[in-house]
Amino acid sequence: GGGGGAAFEAEQLQRLAAACERLGLDVRQAFQAFDGDDDGLLSPHEFRHALAQLRLGLGDEEVSWLLSRMDTNADGMLSYEEFLTHLFRSVPDAKVANIGQAFKEHYAAREDASSQLWQQVGRAFCERGMTVQQVLSFFDADGDGVISRQELSDALRLVRLGLNEEDLSCLTRGLVLNDDGRVSIQELAHRVNQGVSAE
Repeated sequence: GGGGGAAFEAEQLQRLAAACERLGLDVRQAFQAFDGDDDGLLSPHEFRHALAQLRLGLGDEEVSWLLSRMDTNADGMLSYEEFLTHLFRSVPDAKVANIGQAFKEHYAAREDASSQLWQQVGRAFCERGMTVQQVLSFFDADGDGVISRQELSDALRLVRLGLNEEDLSCLTRGLVLNDDGRVSIQELAHRVNQGVSAE
């Protein structure tokens, strides 16, 4: 079952991190070194080449399996965030290849981008003369107090703030989700407030 898979993944990622450490590479440098065409994504070919360079001795099938495990959004490529997040989860010692620090910095930068966008959204509502309450009932169309990611994206599109897909995913990604993957009204109010009350 899946249990063995998770153990295998963790073991290989620990070996990968240890190999980077031996070469004196931190996780960010390693990703950049693996990313041959510098497009910010590891293709299956680049990933396979990287694992071969690190002499992890994995067969093609194992490499493809590992890639599909780490490729969270299933686009067939490995982003730095996917690479970093999976290593962070699998490697018990966060000092190896500077994974802990890199993880913190990456998410702090992302959090900044997300709160700036939320302030922009909040201000846009404010300019339209909407109160936080009105904004929330606008998002929570069915009034059940939780908002699915879909409801959120739909609402943000309706407002026509000129947000692109990247912005939308940045906005929704920064939110704390409930166990069922939905956003609570409180969390959203907190975000929108940042923009509305900043005036």
